[in-house]
Amino acid sequence: MQLTPQILPTANAIGDLLAARIVDRMTAKGDAPFLLGCPSGRTAMPVYAALTRHAAEGSDLSRLVIVMMDDYVVPDERGELHIVDPEASYSCLGFARRDILAPIAEACAAAGTVPPTELWTADPKAPEEFDARIAAAGGIDLFLLASGDSDGHIAFNQPGTPRATKTHIVDLGEATRRDNMGTFPEFTRLDMVPRNGVTVGIDTIARLSAEVAMILCGEHKRDAFARITTAESYEADWPATIVTECRNAELLVDREAAALPV
Repeated sequence: MQLTPQILPTANAIGDLLAARIVDRMTAKGDAPFLLGCPSGRTAMPVYAALTRHAAEGSDLSRLVIVMMDDYVVPDERGELHIVDPEASYSCLGFARRDILAPIAEACAAAGTVPPTELWTADPKAPEEFDARIAAAGGIDLFLLASGDSDGHIAFNQPGTPRATKTHIVDLGEATRRDNMGTFPEFTRLDMVPRNGVTVGIDTIARLSAEVAMILCGEHKRDAFARITTAESYEADWPATIVTECRNAELLVDREAAALPV
């Protein structure tokens, strides 16, 4: 299904819209956990900042469950893969703790409400269990999605990833690793970026999400905007096109990404 973009003035406007929607959806769901699929990095930061503002205003976010899309993995001395140290700035688990949950918890404390504490990540030793855990919880209520700038990767799914892929270990391509150099300034050389990751699969996103929002912000996302708005179904050479096959999919774009005057 070809998607019609909703174009907003700025990334912050997109963040405000989505955060308000998350709070509304969570309230409507009642006492049940609300699973929010989350990317790390720059794209969804305005959403997380807006959620923090809602928490500061007294919104009840206690039932929020943060479900991370991916993380870097490295081998230990026995050659077994494990996620990188959460204290590393490029750790997706560390990002979720520092940049999503911690600000919300601080805002909740100031407002006198209960903070969310649930944070899910995939275990690289048994990645297939992540899909089962999500399915058992009823699926992702809303998945925030982002597209790679230059190769269309989504989570760590590389160009050429089969449509049926579930959560798995992946070898990271050079384009993806270069994109992540822009996200984490401490990566001053390509060889510093880990070569492997654990990631939700293409099928994980499409099959286990009740609603998705693809976010494209900034001039550097114009190639992604062109590819996604012209796609009618999944195109393996640009994995982010899976959004066209997701239920209740929305494409939210700022004016810079859409090549419109700011």
